[in-house]
Amino acid sequence: MHDVARLGFGTRTEFCVGGPGSNRRTEAHLRSLLPGVEVNTDHENIPDGLAFTIGGQAYRISKGVAEYALLARLTAPESDRPVFLAAGQRGINNQAAIRYLARHHVQLARQYGSDGVFCLLLKVLSSDQYGPDMVEVVADVTVEATAPR
Repeated sequence: MHDVARLGFGTRTEFCVGGPGSNRRTEAHLRSLLPGVEVNTDHENIPDGLAFTIGGQAYRISKGVAEYALLARLTAPESDRPVFLAAGQRGINNQAAIRYLARHHVQLARQYGSDGVFCLLLKVLSSDQYGPDMVEVVADVTVEATAPR
């Protein structure tokens, strides 16, 4: 569980699922490995509640209509074991990111290499009607997400 794990980073392949508001491990990975990503975990603060800000661009949630998730493959310095991070604005967006990874893992490995680092911003469309199955890639935000603030 995210709140009792006392593992280092890079000793094992890891799947970290959930946004920083519900998963401390995600929060730590974002802070240390994706410092260019800001997540507003205040879901009461509309319109910026749950928004991702990457490279100065805010990606706001439109619940059930257009929501966002990050899908990243990261490695610690001097490690060959990756962490796959799926962090969405809502739980269904986490599921959408994992399903995207499952469907496109071969294509992603070809594009980024089997040990490549990437961070994709995904948009989940009409989740109230289609669940986690309508997903499009907004952008590869690796450069912006890994840049220091």
